[in-house]
Amino acid sequence: MPNVIEFHPERNSDEWRSEVEGLLKVGNGKFQFQKVDGSLRDMYCTLNPNTLPESGTELVSQAKPGILTIWDIEKDSWRSLRYESVIGFKFLGDNTTDIIHDSTFIQR
Repeated sequence: MPNVIEFHPERNSDEWRSEVEGLLKVGNGKFQFQKVDGSLRDMYCTLNPNTLPESGTELVSQAKPGILTIWDIEKDSWRSLRYESVIGFKFLGDNTTDIIHDSTFIQR
């Protein structure tokens, strides 16, 4: 289990969080973060209303402080992540993946 030392330097900044959420409302993004179990994950996600399912959008407004509820593009499902666990964020625009992308999703 990795022990991350270098988290995103702005992960606790309200201004950065608002900027990230604004970007996700118009396109897609990629978060790299440390899960609660200590493993690392890349999540491709969005908050773009044009791509969200009709039901479930109330989840976004009910999120707790410090928690981001987003649509996971790979899993086709709502997911939450703690901002404090964010290692990196990349805005992808209309793309759903990086140019080079290996999925971290494992079907169980």
